[in-house]
Formats: sequence, structure tokens, C-alpha cells
Amino acid sequence: MERGYVWQAEYGRRTTLIPVLKQLIKEQDASSLEMLAIFVNNNPYNLEFFIAVIYDVPQKNHVEKMIELFENENLILRNDLTTLLLTQELGNRRFNSCAFADAQEVDLRFESMFFFPEIEILEEKGYCMRPFGKEKQVFISHSSKDKKDVESIIPYLNGQELPVWFDKYSISVGDSITESVQMGIEESDMVIFWVTDNFLVSNWCKVEMTAYVKKLIEEKIRMIIVLDDGIGIKKLPLFLRDIKHIRKENRTAIEVAEEIVKSIKRG
Repeated sequence: MERGYVWQAEYGRRTTLIPVLKQLIKEQDASSLEMLAIFVNNNPYNLEFFIAVIYDVPQKNHVEKMIELFENENLILRNDLTTLLLTQELGNRRFNSCAFADAQEVDLRFESMFFFPEIEILEEKGYCMRPFGKEKQVFISHSSKDKKDVESIIPYLNGQELPVWFDKYSISVGDSITESVQMGIEESDMVIFWVTDNFLVSNWCKVEMTAYVKKLIEEKIRMIIVLDDGIGIKKLPLFLRDIKHIRKENRTAIEVAEEIVKSIKRG
């Protein structure tokens, strides 16, 4: 019985796959590797690139080797797709496709399947490929119960040219909350812990604190703590007690924001 595998690759970073495909063909002949093909969608609004692999009677360790090679290139195994599904889209003008019989064909035909240059080539020409609005941001770790107070300081921070990652605006409808928060943490180089009684009992806030401790160890980031009324320093986790903190007390949103900005500018 045939075994089929469909791998999703990145359209804009593809040439590193040429030696991988050639190695696969050279090491696994047609008696084992029945088909190796690529499917490319050159629609500029939906660029796609898939590699389809079919084995009939694979020799020992051939499948395992193929998986290892593709996983090392960070390809994604798409178990929800089949070669037949890809082939059916050829008639809908979605894909251009070609199968490789030998390593020489990879050299001759691979790059001709793609209409648009790789990201690296565009970057070398000076094009910025990073999505707009994804520069380093300030992450505000807070309890959802304190969202109104936190939201009130954001316009003041923005007014001082400080972009803020804030779940209400930074997570789109349908996005995974967990994945979006992880991305927010990764893309931020500063965190403000908005510490209230609600914050201290929030499991989610504890997860964010743990993530930032790891980030602090691995790279240089800034931490600022805003303490609510009645929150003593000893209520903070041990690693936060020496971090610069601001007392909210009876201050207005603009006063708290001004203090945050001063702390940031002092470095």
C-alpha cells in the first residue's frame, strides 16, 4: 500500500531545500521513492508551496530519513492534505506542479516554478519584510479585571512613542489567545507588571511572569512594576522585589503614565 506525505514549506525561503531534494533523490531510487513533486501557488495574495512524497515499497529507513531531512528544514507535515487534493487544484489554476525524476531536474526546474524572489533577495535590495507595527513593544501584564485602568494609560504611552502590546487590540477575532500572548511576549523588549490583588491571584499572570523571567535570563529586557494601593513589596514574588516599582496610590492615569515614561527614559 502506498504511503503519502505532504509537507508545507515557506515560499519566500526555499533555495535551502534544493540540496535536500537532490540528496533524497540520489539516496532513494524509484524502486523505493515513487514520487517527489512540488506544488506552487504563485498568486501574490496567497503564496503557497507544498512538497508531496509518495512511497510504494520503501527500503529500510527511507521514510525516516525523509522525515528527518524535512523536519530539519522546519517544514510542516500536513496530515490534513493528500497528494490527490493538491492535484485536483491544478485544474482550478491554484498550483503549478512538477515531479523530479533525478537530481539534475531539481537544478533545472525548481526555481522556474516560482514567480517571485525569495525574502533574502528583497531584503538585500533594501525592502523591509517585517510586518508594519511589529517593532519592539511594551507588554502590559495585568489581570482582566483591571483592564479598564490599564487601558486608560495606553494613549499616554503611545503619545511618547511607546507602542503597546495589549490583548484587546493585539489579538484578532479567531486568533489563538495562547499563541497570540506568546507572540506578544516574544516581540516585546519591555514589560509592565500591573500588580493588584487580582494580578496576584491570576494563574495567567503567573504564567506571564514565568515567561518573562526566562526572557530576562536569555536576553536584555526592561521590567517596571506598578503597585496598586495596599500592595506591599513582600506580596510580590521574590524575583520581582528588586525591580523598579511605581506606587499607583491615588494617582491619575496621566500621572502613572508620566512616571512610567520617566523610568523608561532614565534607562
